[in-house]
Amino acid sequence: MTKRAEQDLIRILLWNAFAGAMLGVLFAAFLVYWDVAAIGTLIARSDQPAPALLLLFGGFAVTFGSAVCGTAIMGLSDVSDDRDDGPGGGRRELIPIRVRARRD
Repeated sequence: MTKRAEQDLIRILLWNAFAGAMLGVLFAAFLVYWDVAAIGTLIARSDQPAPALLLLFGGFAVTFGSAVCGTAIMGLSDVSDDRDDGPGGGRRELIPIRVRARRD
């Protein structure tokens, strides 16, 4: 893999992780704003709302960022070439094999 390809891959991963984290923060904000399962009320009535908000928003940011980043990785076209890299590598094709069936 060339240096340019590595930089492009890292750029794609960072961009998707950032976009997913922002999506997670937005989703957590909607949960608090719409007071889903009384989360907003619990946080508002808490003596220390900052740790609760930090954990909620941080958890959603990490979860959504990881999910979007993983989706981006799985959606990449074949980054490597199609050469056979030894045992377990290269292209694989299904080969039909005849099997006799017995009746018991």
